Amino acid sequence: MAADSHAFFIFNSRSFNRIGKDTILVLFSFTCVKPLNQTVMRLFLALFIHAIALGGFAQSASSDNVHASLLIGKKKSMIAYAGSHSFTLEVASSAKLSDVPGFITVNKQILQATLVPVDKSIDLRNLTPAREQEILTSYMNFELSYYKKKLHQNYSNLTTQWITLQNRIFLVWSFEVPRDQKLISHQIYVSTIFYDQIMDLNAPVFQPGDAGKAKALLLRLAGTIRTYDTQLDLKALQKKL
Repeated sequence: MAADSHAFFIFNSRSFNRIGKDTILVLFSFTCVKPLNQTVMRLFLALFIHAIALGGFAQSASSDNVHASLLIGKKKSMIAYAGSHSFTLEVASSAKLSDVPGFITVNKQILQATLVPVDKSIDLRNLTPAREQEILTSYMNFELSYYKKKLHQNYSNLTTQWITLQNRIFLVWSFEVPRDQKLISHQIYVSTIFYDQIMDLNAPVFQPGDAGKAKALLLRLAGTIRTYDTQLDLKALQKKL
Protein backbone atom coordinates (compact mmCIF):
# COMPACT_ATOMS: atom_id res chain seq x y z
CA MET A 1 0.00 0.00 0.00
CA ALA A 2 1.28 3.43 -0.82
CA ALA A 3 1.34 6.31 1.62
CA ASP A 4 -0.24 9.58 0.55
CA SER A 5 1.92 12.62 -0.13
CA HIS A 6 2.27 13.73 3.47
CA ALA A 7 1.03 11.06 5.91
CA PHE A 8 4.06 9.29 7.26
CA PHE A 9 3.02 7.45 10.47
CA ILE A 10 4.37 9.90 13.02
CA PHE A 11 1.14 9.31 14.89
CA ASN A 12 -0.52 5.94 14.79
CA SER A 13 -3.96 5.90 13.30
CA ARG A 14 -5.86 4.01 15.95
CA SER A 15 -9.14 3.75 17.77
CA PHE A 16 -10.19 2.47 21.16
CA ASN A 17 -13.39 0.47 21.50
CA ARG A 18 -14.75 -1.06 24.66
CA ILE A 19 -15.71 -4.69 24.00
CA GLY A 20 -16.05 -5.93 27.54
CA LYS A 21 -15.77 -4.90 31.17
CA ASP A 22 -11.99 -5.19 31.23
CA THR A 23 -11.16 -5.46 27.54
CA ILE A 24 -10.27 -2.64 25.17
CA LEU A 25 -9.89 -3.33 21.48
CA VAL A 26 -7.03 -1.21 20.15
CA LEU A 27 -7.07 -0.78 16.39
CA PHE A 28 -3.92 0.35 14.59
CA SER A 29 -3.76 1.43 10.97
CA PHE A 30 -0.35 1.28 9.29
CA THR A 31 0.78 1.74 5.73
CA CYS A 32 3.99 -0.15 4.98
CA VAL A 33 6.33 1.94 2.87
CA LYS A 34 8.83 -0.92 2.50
CA PRO A 35 9.25 -4.53 3.69
CA LEU A 36 10.46 -5.06 7.25
CA ASN A 37 13.46 -7.27 7.93
CA GLN A 38 13.47 -9.74 10.82
CA THR A 39 15.30 -7.48 13.27
CA VAL A 40 13.01 -4.55 12.55
CA MET A 41 9.96 -6.78 12.89
CA ARG A 42 11.14 -7.97 16.33
CA LEU A 43 11.64 -4.36 17.34
CA PHE A 44 8.23 -3.40 16.00
CA LEU A 45 6.54 -6.16 18.00
CA ALA A 46 8.36 -5.05 21.17
CA LEU A 47 7.30 -1.44 20.63
CA PHE A 48 3.77 -2.54 19.76
CA ILE A 49 3.31 -3.74 23.35
CA HIS A 50 4.31 -0.31 24.63
CA ALA A 51 1.94 1.37 22.18
CA ILE A 52 -1.01 -0.76 23.30
CA ALA A 53 -0.42 0.39 26.88
CA LEU A 54 -1.15 3.96 25.82
CA GLY A 55 -4.72 2.94 24.99
CA GLY A 56 -5.90 2.26 28.51
CA PHE A 57 -6.49 5.83 29.64
CA ALA A 58 -8.71 6.47 26.60
CA GLN A 59 -11.07 3.58 27.15
CA SER A 60 -14.21 5.69 27.51
CA ALA A 61 -13.05 8.54 25.28
CA SER A 62 -13.78 9.23 21.64
CA SER A 63 -12.72 6.53 19.21
CA ASP A 64 -11.82 8.97 16.44
CA ASN A 65 -8.57 8.15 14.66
CA VAL A 66 -5.63 10.49 15.01
CA HIS A 67 -3.46 11.44 12.06
CA ALA A 68 -0.32 13.52 11.77
CA SER A 69 2.46 14.15 9.30
CA LEU A 70 6.17 14.48 8.97
CA LEU A 71 6.60 17.47 6.68
CA ILE A 72 9.98 17.61 4.97
CA GLY A 73 10.82 20.89 3.27
CA LYS A 74 13.80 22.33 1.45
CA LYS A 75 15.08 24.22 4.50
CA LYS A 76 13.49 22.57 7.53
CA SER A 77 11.16 19.81 8.68
CA MET A 78 8.21 19.59 11.05
CA ILE A 79 5.90 17.14 12.71
CA ALA A 80 2.41 18.58 12.29
CA TYR A 81 -0.98 17.53 13.59
CA ALA A 82 -4.08 19.03 11.98
CA GLY A 83 -7.44 18.55 13.68
CA SER A 84 -10.01 20.96 15.12
CA HIS A 85 -6.94 22.16 17.03
CA SER A 86 -3.48 21.81 15.55
CA PHE A 87 0.16 21.93 16.54
CA THR A 88 3.62 21.78 15.02
CA LEU A 89 6.95 20.54 16.34
CA GLU A 90 10.22 21.46 14.67
CA VAL A 91 12.64 18.63 13.96
CA ALA A 92 16.11 18.57 12.46
CA SER A 93 16.20 18.78 8.69
CA SER A 94 17.93 15.38 8.73
CA ALA A 95 14.83 13.74 10.28
CA LYS A 96 13.60 10.78 8.28
CA LEU A 97 11.19 7.89 8.49
CA SER A 98 12.35 4.96 10.56
CA ASP A 99 12.19 1.39 9.30
CA VAL A 100 9.77 0.86 12.20
CA PRO A 101 6.24 2.05 11.28
CA GLY A 102 5.07 4.89 13.48
CA PHE A 103 8.55 6.26 14.26
CA ILE A 104 10.99 8.75 12.84
CA THR A 105 14.74 8.86 13.24
CA VAL A 106 16.48 11.99 14.46
CA ASN A 107 20.23 11.89 15.06
CA LYS A 108 20.18 8.08 15.12
CA GLN A 109 17.45 8.04 17.80
CA ILE A 110 13.98 6.80 16.92
CA LEU A 111 11.05 8.60 18.49
CA GLN A 112 7.31 8.78 18.22
CA ALA A 113 4.51 11.21 18.99
CA THR A 114 1.05 9.96 19.92
CA LEU A 115 -2.24 11.56 20.90
CA VAL A 116 -4.40 9.83 23.50
CA PRO A 117 -7.95 11.10 24.10
CA VAL A 118 -8.62 12.05 27.71
CA ASP A 119 -11.46 10.15 29.36
CA LYS A 120 -14.61 12.24 28.95
CA SER A 121 -15.36 11.98 32.65
CA ILE A 122 -12.40 14.28 33.39
CA ASP A 123 -13.27 17.97 33.55
CA LEU A 124 -10.70 19.93 31.52
CA ARG A 125 -12.27 23.36 32.00
CA ASN A 126 -10.46 26.12 33.91
CA LEU A 127 -7.37 24.05 34.55
CA THR A 128 -4.90 25.22 37.17
CA PRO A 129 -1.25 24.11 37.11
CA ALA A 130 -1.96 21.86 40.08
CA ARG A 131 -4.93 20.27 38.31
CA GLU A 132 -2.87 19.72 35.15
CA GLN A 133 -0.22 17.95 37.19
CA GLU A 134 -2.90 15.83 38.85
CA ILE A 135 -4.36 14.77 35.49
CA LEU A 136 -0.96 13.99 33.96
CA THR A 137 0.09 12.03 37.04
CA SER A 138 -3.14 10.03 36.94
CA TYR A 139 -2.57 9.37 33.25
CA MET A 140 0.96 8.11 33.89
CA ASN A 141 -0.12 5.91 36.79
CA PHE A 142 -3.04 4.49 34.83
CA GLU A 143 -0.82 3.62 31.87
CA LEU A 144 1.85 2.04 34.06
CA SER A 145 -0.79 -0.03 35.85
CA TYR A 146 -2.29 -1.11 32.55
CA TYR A 147 1.16 -1.95 31.22
CA LYS A 148 1.99 -4.09 34.23
CA LYS A 149 -1.34 -5.68 35.21
CA LYS A 150 -3.12 -6.05 31.88
CA LEU A 151 -0.17 -6.63 29.56
CA HIS A 152 1.95 -8.43 32.19
CA GLN A 153 5.03 -6.36 31.37
CA ASN A 154 7.49 -5.40 34.10
CA TYR A 155 9.40 -2.17 34.57
CA SER A 156 11.65 -0.67 37.25
CA ASN A 157 13.29 2.57 38.41
CA LEU A 158 10.48 4.91 37.44
CA THR A 159 11.57 8.57 37.45
CA THR A 160 9.40 11.69 37.04
CA GLN A 161 10.12 15.38 36.50
CA TRP A 162 7.99 18.46 35.91
CA ILE A 163 9.14 20.94 33.27
CA THR A 164 7.48 24.05 31.83
CA LEU A 165 8.17 24.78 28.16
CA GLN A 166 6.40 27.41 26.05
CA ASN A 167 4.16 28.12 29.08
CA ARG A 168 2.97 24.52 28.95
CA ILE A 169 3.38 21.93 31.71
CA PHE A 170 5.10 18.70 30.73
CA LEU A 171 5.52 15.52 32.75
CA VAL A 172 8.80 13.80 31.93
CA TRP A 173 8.73 10.16 32.97
CA SER A 174 10.87 7.16 32.23
CA PHE A 175 11.46 3.62 33.35
CA GLU A 176 13.81 0.73 32.74
CA VAL A 177 12.73 -2.35 30.84
CA PRO A 178 13.88 -5.82 31.96
CA ARG A 179 16.99 -6.85 30.11
CA ASP A 180 15.41 -10.15 29.10
CA GLN A 181 13.56 -8.17 26.43
CA LYS A 182 17.02 -7.70 24.86
CA LEU A 183 16.01 -4.94 22.46
CA ILE A 184 14.84 -2.05 24.68
CA SER A 185 16.65 -0.74 27.76
CA HIS A 186 14.53 2.29 28.73
CA GLN A 187 11.33 4.05 27.72
CA ILE A 188 11.21 7.85 28.01
CA TYR A 189 8.03 9.94 27.76
CA VAL A 190 7.30 13.66 27.69
CA SER A 191 3.56 14.25 28.18
CA THR A 192 1.34 17.33 28.14
CA ILE A 193 -2.36 18.13 27.90
CA PHE A 194 -3.40 19.27 24.44
CA TYR A 195 -7.01 20.45 24.64
CA ASP A 196 -9.01 17.21 25.22
CA GLN A 197 -6.07 14.92 24.49
CA ILE A 198 -2.72 14.03 25.97
CA MET A 199 0.23 14.34 23.68
CA ASP A 200 3.09 11.95 24.31
CA LEU A 201 6.55 12.22 22.86
CA ASN A 202 8.35 8.98 23.52
CA ALA A 203 11.63 7.35 22.70
CA PRO A 204 12.71 3.74 23.21
CA VAL A 205 16.34 3.52 24.28
CA PHE A 206 18.41 0.53 23.24
CA GLN A 207 21.69 1.21 25.08
CA PRO A 208 21.51 2.41 28.73
CA GLY A 209 24.15 5.05 28.06
CA ASP A 210 21.93 6.72 25.46
CA ALA A 211 19.05 7.54 27.84
CA GLY A 212 20.31 11.06 28.59
CA LYS A 213 20.65 11.95 24.92
CA ALA A 214 17.19 10.58 24.13
CA LYS A 215 15.62 12.62 26.95
CA ALA A 216 17.38 15.80 25.80
CA LEU A 217 16.16 15.21 22.24
CA LEU A 218 12.54 14.87 23.35
CA LEU A 219 12.77 18.02 25.48
CA ARG A 220 14.23 20.01 22.59
CA LEU A 221 11.36 18.81 20.42
CA ALA A 222 8.75 19.65 23.09
CA GLY A 223 10.25 23.12 23.43
CA THR A 224 9.36 23.94 19.82
CA ILE A 225 5.63 23.25 20.16
CA ARG A 226 3.27 25.78 18.61
CA THR A 227 -0.48 25.34 18.95
CA TYR A 228 -3.33 26.64 16.82
CA ASP A 229 -7.08 26.95 17.41
CA THR A 230 -7.80 26.09 13.77
CA GLN A 231 -7.12 23.18 11.43
CA LEU A 232 -3.84 23.67 9.60
CA ASP A 233 -3.52 23.14 5.87
CA LEU A 234 -0.59 20.73 5.86
CA LYS A 235 0.03 20.88 2.13
CA ALA A 236 0.24 24.67 2.24
CA LEU A 237 2.46 24.50 5.31
CA GLN A 238 4.84 22.07 3.68
CA LYS A 239 5.31 24.35 0.68
CA LYS A 240 6.59 27.07 3.03
CA LEU A 241 9.27 24.91 4.64
